[in-house]
Amino acid sequence: MQMDDKIGPIEVKAEENLQEKRLRIFVQKYNMKYAVRTSMSDYREQEWMVNFPLYYIGNLNQYYQDTKYS
Repeated sequence: MQMDDKIGPIEVKAEENLQEKRLRIFVQKYNMKYAVRTSMSDYREQEWMVNFPLYYIGNLNQYYQDTKYS
């Protein structure tokens, strides 16, 4: 996902069984500051990743503009 001059990884999961290994490996390998995942689970913010419910995906742009990730 690109916001202005910043690029960040986004993972979309269509389930609640969340195995975040691949996303975390990607973040570590490429020294990313954050990642975004959308899934059937509720909103959850971790040190390196934010999870949004799938229904919120249309608001990600606004989230980036309003937070430290922008």
